[in-house]
Amino acid sequence: MHYGIIRRIVTLAELIEPDRTQVWAWFFETHIEALGGRPVELAFHGRGQEVVDFLLVILSRGRHASNVKLFPRRPRRPVGPQPNDELFADADGWVVGVPKAS
Repeated sequence: MHYGIIRRIVTLAELIEPDRTQVWAWFFETHIEALGGRPVELAFHGRGQEVVDFLLVILSRGRHASNVKLFPRRPRRPVGPQPNDELFADADGWVVGVPKAS
């Protein structure tokens, strides 16, 4: 697989949805019924150009077309302590500390 196709897909998708997190969620999780698979699957099976063409059609219709739906939003994660915080209690803040050379 050519990794340039993923960059093209994501770049075009960001023209529709500026939130990069949502674009990646779409890329990995959304089934495109018209193409018969998720963008990641299509790209890995040599059908990435079909996803590019699909996005170009959406962009050519215009951003304010009534039949164009934005990517579905994923629920946002709660900010704050995470389930494994007790494992990193000795770290300096939210980042796991690197052991100092002795």
